[in-house]
Amino acid sequence: MAIPPAYMGFIGYVRVTSAGSIYGIRCDSCELKLTQTIDKPDVVSSRFDKTVYRLGPKEVGGTISFPAVMDPSGGTSGSVDLIPQLWLSVITRDDDGRIPAAYLLDPVTVKYTSDHATFDFNNCRLNSFKWTVAHSEMIKVELDIMGTSRENLGGGGGYLSDAELGGQRNARALTWNDAFMEIGYDGGSFTGEYVRSFDITVMNNCERFYTLNGCLSPQDIAAKLRDLTGSLVIMGRHPGLGQAAEDNESRCYADGFLHFGYDVSGCAAKWGVKLPGVVYEIETMGLKNDLMESTVNWHALPGGISTENFVNTNFTVSKSSCNTV
Repeated sequence: MAIPPAYMGFIGYVRVTSAGSIYGIRCDSCELKLTQTIDKPDVVSSRFDKTVYRLGPKEVGGTISFPAVMDPSGGTSGSVDLIPQLWLSVITRDDDGRIPAAYLLDPVTVKYTSDHATFDFNNCRLNSFKWTVAHSEMIKVELDIMGTSRENLGGGGGYLSDAELGGQRNARALTWNDAFMEIGYDGGSFTGEYVRSFDITVMNNCERFYTLNGCLSPQDIAAKLRDLTGSLVIMGRHPGLGQAAEDNESRCYADGFLHFGYDVSGCAAKWGVKLPGVVYEIETMGLKNDLMESTVNWHALPGGISTENFVNTNFTVSKSSCNTV
């Protein structure tokens, strides 16, 4: 047998297929995997070693994280950019509350090395999608994925084409200055000048379901109640938002909103979301020998139905204008 060479991870790739388009992801980590537990139950067998083992279910899942970049043309069909497509994949439900087949990531292809380590992860759902922007940093995306099976594609695997990378072999990472933000609360709103960081997590709370079908893999994966949460870190304290949170008990429903996304003048990469039904928690603050900040956790209860994805194409309403003190 030949002596194995040392392959480096940078020759690998992550590629997702969704809604008929193929997207290459310039990821900084991919922990997508097939796992199976093996348990050893305790039995009385007149031995001081364990003598029985059992196989657990096979589970496909894991995380992918990557910086948002300005891939200008989207996937191989040129339909929509990667982040807008991932948003549709995590947020869209049909009338039965299921994630439609068109918005599955099927497959997610991962090439680890050229040494028989290229796999298709099939029937993948986005269990969660986290979008984070913080001052002085790149915009980051973290995905948590659940699938039903893994298929070994063997060795090789080639490389990502220019089309799969958005049409360009290089692209600028989206940074904090490319983001726009508007925070709406009962009695007012403010924009990104106050905000040091912002994150949103869409959690589908997917669950694997097994039957007596002769397989160790799940028969289906279903999304349960959706949860939309996140946090804001504000420079100082915003009195209007703080008072609105303290006055939550005086209102019968939440009418706040969050409008966020990115827009780069001269580039085709744009994405915006406007979430209704946002309620804010009372801010938390700490006193220390550093910049005074306050953290506000928030929850969105949009009461979504199958036709709503909250995508908003108004990219100018809350774009900050580099104002300085």
